[in-house]
Amino acid sequence: MTVLKKQFDIGTRKIWVRQASGMERLKFETILAKTFRKFKHFGLEQEKWTEEQQEEFMIVLENSGAGMTDQLQELVPACIIDDIDMNLIDREMLMEIYYFVRGDVLEGDGSIPLDS
Repeated sequence: MTVLKKQFDIGTRKIWVRQASGMERLKFETILAKTFRKFKHFGLEQEKWTEEQQEEFMIVLENSGAGMTDQLQELVPACIIDDIDMNLIDREMLMEIYYFVRGDVLEGDGSIPLDS
């Protein structure tokens, strides 16, 4: 699969962003897989876990260095192609970029979602 690029509007400016490559995602995918294995006793279908089980899993994932904040801080700046001050990006746009970078938003033949 190819790594897609997409243009985002940041105020009056347009910037190009690419999806995270396989190498950039590898660290987080490895931590996610190891953490998931620790919780397989909850069942293999994570969407059927209780809210408490989901919360416990997320805490361990965050403590392992693969939480949302860790991914935002590492993946998003690396995937913004154009030079821009990250502080100019509001939370809503940052999350839109983050979901694209991770491959959560399927557009064409791009990356598969990180949590797949």
